[in-house]
Amino acid sequence: MQSNRFLVGIASELNPTASQKAKIARRIQQRIAMESPLLGDIRKSVAPTKAAKDAIWRRIAPQVSLPNTEVMEHLKGTLHPSQRFKRDLKQRLLQLQPVQAVARGPQVLKWSAAFVLFGLLVRVSPFLFIASSTVAESEVLLVPTRGEISVSVGGLWQTVEGELALEPGMKLRTYDGEASIILHDDGVIRLAPMTTVALNDLSDRLEPASEIFPTLTLYTGKIWMHGLVPPQLRGITVTTSYGHVTVNEGSVSIAEDDTVSVEVYDRSAAVYKDGQPTFLTEGERTELSENTVLLVKKMPAKWFQYTWANQNLERDAVHRHDIAQMQHERRIAQAGILPTSPLYPVKRFAELMDVMMTFNADNRVQKRLQLAETRLNEAAALLYEGKQAEAPLEEYTAMLRSIVNGESDDSLTEFLVQRALAETTARTTAALPGDESYAIKKTVLETTANLPGQVTRSQNAEGALLLDGLAVMMRSVEEGKTDVVRRIWSDLNPYITALEDENVSLDPSTNKEARVLLSFLASSLQTAQSRGANIDPELLDDLALYMPAPKEPTSVALSEEEVMTIVNHIKENIFVYDMTRSRVNQFTVELRALEGHPDMGRILRRLAQVLPDGPENFPDKVYKEIVKLRWENAGGDVI
Repeated sequence: MQSNRFLVGIASELNPTASQKAKIARRIQQRIAMESPLLGDIRKSVAPTKAAKDAIWRRIAPQVSLPNTEVMEHLKGTLHPSQRFKRDLKQRLLQLQPVQAVARGPQVLKWSAAFVLFGLLVRVSPFLFIASSTVAESEVLLVPTRGEISVSVGGLWQTVEGELALEPGMKLRTYDGEASIILHDDGVIRLAPMTTVALNDLSDRLEPASEIFPTLTLYTGKIWMHGLVPPQLRGITVTTSYGHVTVNEGSVSIAEDDTVSVEVYDRSAAVYKDGQPTFLTEGERTELSENTVLLVKKMPAKWFQYTWANQNLERDAVHRHDIAQMQHERRIAQAGILPTSPLYPVKRFAELMDVMMTFNADNRVQKRLQLAETRLNEAAALLYEGKQAEAPLEEYTAMLRSIVNGESDDSLTEFLVQRALAETTARTTAALPGDESYAIKKTVLETTANLPGQVTRSQNAEGALLLDGLAVMMRSVEEGKTDVVRRIWSDLNPYITALEDENVSLDPSTNKEARVLLSFLASSLQTAQSRGANIDPELLDDLALYMPAPKEPTSVALSEEEVMTIVNHIKENIFVYDMTRSRVNQFTVELRALEGHPDMGRILRRLAQVLPDGPENFPDKVYKEIVKLRWENAGGDVI
């Protein structure tokens, strides 16, 4: 207690005043500011060297994003016309000087000058009236779904924690996890567990399919590809150990192991082995391996109900709808002033002046194509608002025809129109009948089909419309919407007629895909009717032509005694010979004689038990034949 009182007394006596505190603080600051060897050493050791500064800046500089100068460069180019433009404008202005009409000259000159000045205003300020049609290119993204995912950059593997922007050269590996690769608007690739892939070409697909550029390489595991790329453009390609698999529009499963299994669950895919393409449609599969003939099989219907296929098909439907909606929203954002606005005539006059003030023929065609695209954007905005969009859609078709027929350099114009149509088609591929934006896709495809001199694209356009309608009809049958099926079938009648017209030759892959879908549709409607659904009899009659042929009744199975009689007879024929080579040759002859036998599987199993091993290794040879037979029968009949 005494010590406490002592401390309290000292605290009260040593409590400094405010002036004393200020005096002490000034002295401390003076001492800190004094030069001393210690403080000098501290400053010297703390101050970074020039090399350290450079090293820090080299790390910071790549992370600092420079301002986007694209708009400023465009504005700079607009405000500083080219020498050719200045020369042409000067000549036009000089031509406006009156020579003979002296009395009317000043008035005409004033109006002409006002017209030219307004044209210059539109020329240097297009953003006031004309919406930009450029869209920033989206990144290719890796979206982890679950579990552990790793990425390799420069040989260093790192765990992926969230969404990641991908670049060519990266490798991806799933352990117990799953992930999706979003390829712009072109589609999606989903990686199953224990899968390793390498990324190759990740560019957007806006050019014709002249050659194969693999998107990725599949080393091990299984992937699912869903494509939304028009057939005339470069598809999504996966490289495997024994060939390439390309998807434009469709869904396909690819598994890499000792062999490569390819299964098509929606639309179509192309398999390239030794440079030769084989087209697979929905419900078909094949297997790639070394030194084997590529056989196409039918898949059992139950395979579509397995978790891998069923889950991915549901995700594909959601992804396709999201992409179609996103593309539609982009058009709405680029529409600018709509025909329902009082300022729309000003916008159209600004467009007219912008074209008139473009003196280069190539640039003029490109601007007219951009204006045609603007009409589609306006139609998208009108559809979104629930208004009629026939006028801008009809004007789009009229503008394309005018461009094709009105320009002097037909070859150049055709090239520019083809490129513009390819880009426009790519931005509408995801839409299907029933979507708000399908009217725009249909207009683009019908315009393509009716342009003069566009024979090949005409066939592709008609085929695309037919496949879109059949795909929606199949989905409607599964959902029990028979009224939708009848309505769409009526709309497809012209394209069905073209399919059956011998004078109209659709692309072979399109023709095959359409007939397979028609066969599935006919079978599905027949099954639905047998279960009590109300199906239009006329529709069933129309589709009766595409019903699959009934299977021939199989022969009655042999008894066990009959099977063993055949097996023993084969064994006796083989062991008539003493030489190994002769026995193997006879074994081959006996197997050829069994081909097509309805009980070939049972006979081979018993033969593997009866034949001795020996130098001929007969049991292994028989088991290989059993595996081959299972493969031929696993997916149904050979096509």
